[in-house]
Amino acid sequence: MPASAAVNESVRLAKTLGEGAIAGFVNAVLRAMARAETIPLPAPADDPVLHLSVKYSHPEWLVKRWLPRLGAERTAALCAANNEIPPVTVRVNTLRTTRDALSAELKRAGIEVTYCRVSSSGLMLRGVAHLTELPAYQRGDFYVQDEAAQLVGLAVNPKPGERILDACAAPGGKSTHLAELMGDRGEVVAADAGAKRLERIVENAGRLSLASIRPIVADLTGDPAPLGKAPYDRILVDAPCSGLGILRRNPEAKWYKAEAVIGTMAAAQLKILAAVAPLLKHGGLLVYSTCTTEPEENEAVIGAFLAGHPDFRNVSLQSLWPESPELITPEGYLNTLLNPYQMDQFFAAKLIRATKGA
Repeated sequence: MPASAAVNESVRLAKTLGEGAIAGFVNAVLRAMARAETIPLPAPADDPVLHLSVKYSHPEWLVKRWLPRLGAERTAALCAANNEIPPVTVRVNTLRTTRDALSAELKRAGIEVTYCRVSSSGLMLRGVAHLTELPAYQRGDFYVQDEAAQLVGLAVNPKPGERILDACAAPGGKSTHLAELMGDRGEVVAADAGAKRLERIVENAGRLSLASIRPIVADLTGDPAPLGKAPYDRILVDAPCSGLGILRRNPEAKWYKAEAVIGTMAAAQLKILAAVAPLLKHGGLLVYSTCTTEPEENEAVIGAFLAGHPDFRNVSLQSLWPESPELITPEGYLNTLLNPYQMDQFFAAKLIRATKGA
């Protein structure tokens, strides 16, 4: 975009605030920046946190968290990745079509299509406008979902005829994926605290022609009673989190989040895990996932849960993606932090509940 167009649009937006002085200030600052050949940055040797914060437009508290853990080079890479425009990634509804067939149709419509390298049902699209107007979308041949999120459903690996709980289900991306993976045979109980949010699940399930999904209102940070007492074969806890792994999709979010959100989310995540643990049958599998970069919401939550639930143990996810070992941590967790596949930053752990008497 030409600098003049960016300045004019920013000034126009500033005027919507109703203060002429603000618009004038925005105009003056942006035009000065447009004239400048370079923008002076704080020296990295003097203040590495401020340098990266200014260079990549990230809050200082976030850079300060990442630097000791990741080092300067990886912190800079993560900040840069957060500033990228993400690809449009879709998950093929394999109950209706194939990846090859959908790819061919989209290419005929003039869309650039690339096969995802890890998810076997993922496609990355470029040059697509008005995606929801495509016949393939309206037929329910695909669902818009990042490749990392697709890996979570694959980690659950549901089987036809099973009873599955998606504990934090809205808007239904993972619930619909689970239903597809089990051939729409069995039951996916899609729980969420908000009745309004569950309407999205019903809408998405209808478009994708999935009949096995049963939405139910349940706040699992409080009372899990609405889920009943019948055991589930598998449970997915795609927990609410700080969302620091999807900042490229919500670039403004980093400016209204505070560091305290990490601890608040970790406490809620542990509550949800404790609430659903008794609902899993003995020998059943539980997958915990987040879209955050922070260990307090990932490894630390799993560690605390396992310490309080000795009948659960960790199961390595390594065998699911042997050709992508960089996605698996030494503990066997999925972690897509700074991955080479243009995915969002996700975390997942798979736990098994011991059989009775074991």
